[in-house]
Amino acid sequence: MTTTEIMRAFRFALDVGPTEAAILRRYATASRCAYNFAHAFFLAHDQMWERGRNALMAAGMDRKEATAKAPKVRRPGRNQAQTFWRATRGQQFVGPLREGDERRPVFAWWEMVNNRAYYTAFEDAAVAWQNHMNSRTGRRAGAMMGQPHFKAQGRCRESFRIVHAVKNPGIRFTGPRRLRIPGGGGQPPFTVRLHQKASRLIRLIDAGTAVITSVTIARHAHRWYASVLCKVHQHIPDQPTRRQRAAGRVGIDLGVKTLLALTDPLTLNPGETPLTLIGNPRHLESTARKLVRAERQMARRRVKGAKQQSKGYYEAKDRVAKLKAQITMRRATTLHLISKRLVQQYDEVALETLHVKGMTGSAKGTVDQPGRNVRAKAGLNRSILDASFGELARQIEYKARWHAVGIARVPTHFASSRLCSNCGWKDTTQTLKDRTFECKECSMVLDRDVNAARNIKKHAVRVR
Repeated sequence: MTTTEIMRAFRFALDVGPTEAAILRRYATASRCAYNFAHAFFLAHDQMWERGRNALMAAGMDRKEATAKAPKVRRPGRNQAQTFWRATRGQQFVGPLREGDERRPVFAWWEMVNNRAYYTAFEDAAVAWQNHMNSRTGRRAGAMMGQPHFKAQGRCRESFRIVHAVKNPGIRFTGPRRLRIPGGGGQPPFTVRLHQKASRLIRLIDAGTAVITSVTIARHAHRWYASVLCKVHQHIPDQPTRRQRAAGRVGIDLGVKTLLALTDPLTLNPGETPLTLIGNPRHLESTARKLVRAERQMARRRVKGAKQQSKGYYEAKDRVAKLKAQITMRRATTLHLISKRLVQQYDEVALETLHVKGMTGSAKGTVDQPGRNVRAKAGLNRSILDASFGELARQIEYKARWHAVGIARVPTHFASSRLCSNCGWKDTTQTLKDRTFECKECSMVLDRDVNAARNIKKHAVRVR
């Protein structure tokens, strides 16, 4: 068994009153404004470069040549944004004022807030722009990453992140249910109450095996959550347990009708019957009726063009957010349970490589070539996204490292559902409506998903 230092987040729900909620909203507003400030600073430099390139294109150059010969503009980073902010904060607003407005300093959001709440926002904006530039120049793999956007009030998530010096920690637990957040801007530190005890994390900190590096506080619908990021010295086994090695490899086929089809039984909870077919909970569909009703009520109460909506509108909006939060939490609970049991009970997990973005593409087509069954495909897309294939695979992969479990995969376009897992015969006439696989060579009859899981287990190649 080896000891490895990993970054691990511990998430806690908060019990905050009106006073604490007002402080958290002030910090979240400062973080949002700081991000927008840095984004505008980076955007101005990018537009300066674009003007030079567009001038060359207007002179007759093609886009590729103009991009290569455009005047170079030094790309600023987080430090340059902070330097410009320090030089401009506190200045008086000089623009036109409406009747009744008073002269006020620009960037007043930084007052009464710990400076790390907006320094981290500067860093986030710089990272977003760096990822965009690397994607635009080809230094970043994957799909093209678009230009970052401003964070609009009321539309982006309310959140902020605070880091601290490990030698002089400002973020610490003052009790099993008390988390101290450092103050700033002339304000003292404040303490938030946790909904559940943090005894496990406190024991790790007292033993010296965990060190807090930062805390991210965010509002999700009607609740505030604190995600405490720590450097944890975790014991990782050199090999799986004897029981896991005896169980061997398990093949998994993901689907919408059946969430998981497995080659070997999986025990989700002690005392329950092991399952080879785990049904899809369909969290979104089970709450869809309530959600549609709440969204219609919110739409009826909204006054178009009004800057300030009625109290009833915000109540309906909170109701919609609460329902969506419940769906998210239920989905996360299901995925975490399945992924944990898989890495605890088997030596190796064989997965299929799914291109979820391609699977959930729209079928509406174009004006000249309109698609068919557009509404049915849209419903299928919602079901695929509700099942969260990518998130389940991600959880299995990082939890497998903690249990020394191997990961094996088959290629993206591997025909797992069309091959006979017994003799290898391929059915080229199979459709999505065929839920049973019938082999014409060896006469094997098997559930379609279980047959696919067996093929994945048989043909998957270990990648880690």
